Formats: sequence, C-alpha cells, structure tokens
Amino acid sequence: MKFNDTAPLLASAGGPPLWLARLAKNATLEATVLKRPIEGRADILSVIKHAVSLYEFQHHSYKGEIGNGLYMESYRSRIQGVPIETVVVAHLNEQGETDSVVINHRPLNAALLFSKRMWERVDERFRDRYLTGPEAAALNTASGVASYQPPC
Repeated sequence: MKFNDTAPLLASAGGPPLWLARLAKNATLEATVLKRPIEGRADILSVIKHAVSLYEFQHHSYKGEIGNGLYMESYRSRIQGVPIETVVVAHLNEQGETDSVVINHRPLNAALLFSKRMWERVDERFRDRYLTGPEAAALNTASGVASYQPPC
C-alpha cells in the first residue's frame, strides 16, 4: 500500500486523537465500513471503542490540522493479520469541536473484514449499519479481491 509509504512513522502521542477528544454532541460519523452514518457523540464513542479494539497496532504517518477547520490522520494497521490503511478527515466547527468525521479504510477486502467484525462486536442497535458475514463474503467474491493480501 503506497499512501502511507510516502511519510515516516510518527511517534505515539498517547491519548485520543484531536478529532475524538473534541467530538461535538451532535457530531456525525461516516465511513467506508458503514452502510449509513452514526449520529451523536455518545453513539460514535460507542462504536469507536469497538473499532479501536480491532486494530493490532496503529502506525501513524500523519496526524494534524490541515487548515480551514480540517483535521486529518493517516495510519496503517492489521486486522486479523490483514493489512489495512485508514485516512480520517474531520471538520472542526467554530468552537473547535469535531462536528463531522469521514473515515476511509482500504483496500476493499480489509474494509469488508472490518465491517463484518464490527457487526459481530457492536451493540445490537448498531448492527444494521455494518455488513453481516454473508454480505461481506458476497461482496468480497463479487469484487474479485477475496484472495488479495497486500504487503504491510
């Protein structure tokens, strides 16, 4: 995977990222692994705790504000041994709170696995936002990426 190969790894800062630490009460989370957005700080925090537990590690190549109320981070990891790369873009409102977050996972096989694993872990009320095992398997097969394992 090339995107995170273009920058050196950052030292771990400890604590939550800026976008998560400043999450607005009415924030919205959209993501590759979601069928539809998650709305509200409490619900976002509920699903993020499960998401973070899926990563074997997080090696950041970028983390910081990128101007005009935007924050970005980019990192790579593995989920069940499958390499995954993530880009987070967050919008900060006039109060400096994160009101909108978009999380992109790639490659496709890793994003499908992530969604399936989240379906298995999240509270029942969020399960319809993620892919079931059969849905993820069908999409993997249809896309032709089921056996693709990029190096990490």
